[in-house]
Amino acid sequence: MSLTGAALLSGLSGFIGDDFTGTTTSTGSTAGDVLVDTALSAHGEDSIRDYYIRITAAGTNQYLVRRISQLTSSTGTVTVVPPFPAQVASGVAYEMHRYDPREKFACLDEGRLRAYPHIAQIVFDESLTGDSYSREFDIPASVRKGPVYAFIERPMGSSSQWNFITNPEFDTLTGWTAATVTASLYSQQSADLIVPKYGNTCTRILVNGSTTGIYSQPVASMANGITAALSAGRKMTLGMWVYNATATTTTRIFIQDDGTTHYSATHGGAGWELLTVSAVIDGDNATLLTAGINATTTTSDKGIVFAERSWLYYGDSGRVTSIYPTRATARIRRDDTTQKIMFDDIPPRGRQIRLIGRSPLSGLGSTASTQVSNTMEVDEAAAQILYAYSAQTLFERDGIYADVPTEVQARLAIVQQKASEFETKWPFTMLPGAILQGPFTK
Repeated sequence: MSLTGAALLSGLSGFIGDDFTGTTTSTGSTAGDVLVDTALSAHGEDSIRDYYIRITAAGTNQYLVRRISQLTSSTGTVTVVPPFPAQVASGVAYEMHRYDPREKFACLDEGRLRAYPHIAQIVFDESLTGDSYSREFDIPASVRKGPVYAFIERPMGSSSQWNFITNPEFDTLTGWTAATVTASLYSQQSADLIVPKYGNTCTRILVNGSTTGIYSQPVASMANGITAALSAGRKMTLGMWVYNATATTTTRIFIQDDGTTHYSATHGGAGWELLTVSAVIDGDNATLLTAGINATTTTSDKGIVFAERSWLYYGDSGRVTSIYPTRATARIRRDDTTQKIMFDDIPPRGRQIRLIGRSPLSGLGSTASTQVSNTMEVDEAAAQILYAYSAQTLFERDGIYADVPTEVQARLAIVQQKASEFETKWPFTMLPGAILQGPFTK
């Protein structure tokens, strides 16, 4: 689960009791320096001076922040500096903050780092493929901390009674249809230790430049008695090993029914990747059920994709993704320039390597228009820990340029206690820090 920047700002504001929201009740000045909300009459004259107004309603002023210079309590009229670029109309939603909301966003981004590893992302990377010769591999950039575990794939055969794909090994073109692509068989060469992945033959798909190509199998060509009507209302999964040979090619796999086309995530880059897509087939599906590859090139260069082994079946993706039962022993050499993992035993040819590491939460950034929709990988429980560290950062900044006032010290003590409480109540299941040992393990 992830929460947006807008939700996190609201959550942090509520955590520290600084979460006033309102809607203007009258039109402000044409100069943009006045907004009116009669609800603000509840505050004493100028009691909210130096607070901040942040407009949340769509328009020219959206997400802009201005400081309050004056409140006329009797009318709920607020003067801000500098003026907003546009007049603040009646019915405009806004927030009022004691602490600058821009600073709150910055503290959320810093708080995610301070909260690490109490809350973090668990990162999986499966982009490395064994070649039966190499013992040492570069650690992918996606694994920022670690890896702490490494697993070796155990290949799964595709000739099963539950697999509806005909010729799932991709060692023949029969049963498959090419549209805006050229398909051919690719045979193993003595110098190529990566393609094919398992056998002696796979399918090579050539995509013309600046176009989208499809290589698919319709239900009429499928096996084991499947029909479009029989699939209606059933959850189905398509899994397929795909190799992206060109970085400019965007590759997905898909299941198409009468109602829509369901796509997998996009291939992560170059090399072999097990793509999967799961979908509940349209409840009145009658005529259409197709599984295949969708490959797009955005430049004049042609795209090259290889495919080997595929499965289409009733059920969840776990049947084909649980293929990493063997934990490998390895060592890490990692510093600012060296990023290597060295296995004790050489991974066999065609076996995928799964690395598991950790990474701090994603940042929200500093651009007002996007930080509200950017996300961090936390749920409501984990967010409480994030708020505690972010609030601690905010209150430290509040007194950082002078002796920390007694009020700030008290607030820091409260949020530190809250952080400890939430870490106990909502513990994050964190991978051990250094299972794979090495001279530069982090």
